[in-house]
Amino acid sequence: MSQASKKLAKMLMEGAKLRAEACPVCSTPLVELKTGEVYCVNCEKRVLIVSDDKQVFEESSLPAVLDDLQRVVARKVGELTEKLSQNTTVKVEDLQVIESLLEILKRVKNLDEVRDHRQT
Repeated sequence: MSQASKKLAKMLMEGAKLRAEACPVCSTPLVELKTGEVYCVNCEKRVLIVSDDKQVFEESSLPAVLDDLQRVVARKVGELTEKLSQNTTVKVEDLQVIESLLEILKRVKNLDEVRDHRQT
């Protein structure tokens, strides 16, 4: 049994629903999480199911983009931190990249706070 099949089975046992659609990237069957999000267990990414261009715009709104950005940047900071911890020589460039990534995380958090404030 493949890793994707194992993940898929586990998610189904945890209450996810199997969808009729397959991932447009890898053709793995998609699951719908309890939150309503559609997810590809093989790509390990959220998948947007859309019926028209207007829905694409609505679904790819700022909160979803910010969430994805935050995950990617946090992962990259972790990778660079691990690299630094294994290396005895610290490159200034790596520290500058980490600083830039942390600034991005800070700005994303600020945007989230502004959005949350506007919703209340």
